Amino acid sequence: MMFRLPLTLTALAIALLLGACDTSTPEAEPEDTTEREHFYSPYFLAGDGELPFTTISFTDVGLNVRAEAPVDGYLLEAIAESLAYKIVDHEELNYTPEVRFDQTLVDPESHNFCDDEHLYVALWRGFDPDRWGYSLWSGCHESQQFAWHEVVHPEALGTGDVIAQVDPLTESIVESIRDAHQQDCYSVAC
Repeated sequence: MMFRLPLTLTALAIALLLGACDTSTPEAEPEDTTEREHFYSPYFLAGDGELPFTTISFTDVGLNVRAEAPVDGYLLEAIAESLAYKIVDHEELNYTPEVRFDQTLVDPESHNFCDDEHLYVALWRGFDPDRWGYSLWSGCHESQQFAWHEVVHPEALGTGDVIAQVDPLTESIVESIRDAHQQDCYSVAC
């Protein structure tokens, strides 16, 4: 004996069965975008002049690169070079820095961010809108953070020209250093 369902019930049964099965194309799994821990740059500035520090170092605290990706040394070097040129060009600062490289600084145990006469620059990148961010520290304690800024510049972040990308960032850093120098205050209290 054969059992026949009316056509509408048959269509409904097939629709329910098909709906229970996932027939969509599986989406590609997203790449691992886990943020790495802080990365201490091997590039730093050493100099002398009227500023209260002789060393400027950099730390990547969120440049948003993939966890297993190598750190973009060109970017960190470009930031150091650009900042050195902008400081030299700024007449009020009277500071002559030189970019140096020390691979041992990559190790957090060897990094000099807590040293005396030292300026520590924490760097990050934000999106929507595209922007650079930085904070400036004259020591390790929260009270020694004397600047925190984000610089929106969507045109530069989308280009392949690294110098154009970092120009608004380093210009803003120099202005923050100038402001602190004019006030002679390198702490959160300024």
